[in-house]
Amino acid sequence: MRVVATTSLLAVIAVACTTTPPPALPQATTTAGAAAAAGVVAHAATVPVDHRFVALSDGQLGRILLVDLMKGTSSEVVTARGSPARPYYVPPFSESANGKQLLVGAVGPADRSALYLIDVIAGRATLLYEDEEIWSIGPLRGVISPDGARYAFHGHDGVRVGDTTGGPTRLFVEDEDPADIAKIWYPVAWSLDRSAIALGQGTDTVTRVAAFRAASGEQYWTGTGSQASWRGKAPFLAVAGSAGTFGGENRVYAVDPNDGRIRDLEPLSARYFGSIAWHPSADRVLYTAADDLFAERDVYTRALAEEAPRRVESPKKIWDAWWSSDGSKIYATAAHGTTAATPGVGDFDILELPGGRVVASICGSSGQCR
Repeated sequence: MRVVATTSLLAVIAVACTTTPPPALPQATTTAGAAAAAGVVAHAATVPVDHRFVALSDGQLGRILLVDLMKGTSSEVVTARGSPARPYYVPPFSESANGKQLLVGAVGPADRSALYLIDVIAGRATLLYEDEEIWSIGPLRGVISPDGARYAFHGHDGVRVGDTTGGPTRLFVEDEDPADIAKIWYPVAWSLDRSAIALGQGTDTVTRVAAFRAASGEQYWTGTGSQASWRGKAPFLAVAGSAGTFGGENRVYAVDPNDGRIRDLEPLSARYFGSIAWHPSADRVLYTAADDLFAERDVYTRALAEEAPRRVESPKKIWDAWWSSDGSKIYATAAHGTTAATPGVGDFDILELPGGRVVASICGSSGQCR
């Protein structure tokens, strides 16, 4: 999941299922020693240019699979566990631009919420941070920078940033009101050059986004929205918004945070938008739209010079979508057969659009379909 955060960024990922401690993970060599291996084990893999990481859970352990979108094959690259009292969880993760590094949320050596750096190529897990107060895995929410050099997350005292080479983190932006979930900041996406970070606020869903300078923590732009995608030239930021119970707007727009100039791509609407992503090289944005916040979606693209969006042909409704590495194709997740398409819970296919060719299928907690 390269540059966007999920629409329900504030939803708790860890789910209480049983109080039985999870089975111990096998030991693995990590730079943080055996303590890190107790929470996360990494398995070495080659990362193809066009790929997708998929998080699953079997009720006891969380797994992250690497799907080769050219071959249609998958391999397990991470095995992790949540807190002992709440073992059922789908591992939250963020990936670098080339997919060779992952930032994964899991239990730490002291059984609190922690973040690990996964070197996918080497098959190595490194403990980066364990929070002093947070026990549930979901709220930590880490986002790695595109080059894999830095990471940001919401800890118990606000948004913190750190280097993936290790060392202490620093408080980046304090929460406006730690007692009010609508006033707590969460990282959404780093800019491509790491000079800025988009942060979000909201209750049931993110409804406000803002750009902060990475060096100083200065907020220099704010607007409505749920998801964001950066690129390297103006307008730098593409934003998709989905209204929540207590605010927000349903719209898609591009903005230069430096001057606040906005180009509306989907003006205010009753539809809900997501999967926002800039084309790898063109002035075109990809996004999804649905009539309900949690409904299956259609895929659209919109060029900055065009007056209307283009609907992408698909044989079925989808959940999320993204560009291929060169922008020549679009990939999307959709229901596998007639089952519910909920990654991490149900069975789903990865489609190539337009057309709808099934590239890969993921089923059950192992990912294997029979």
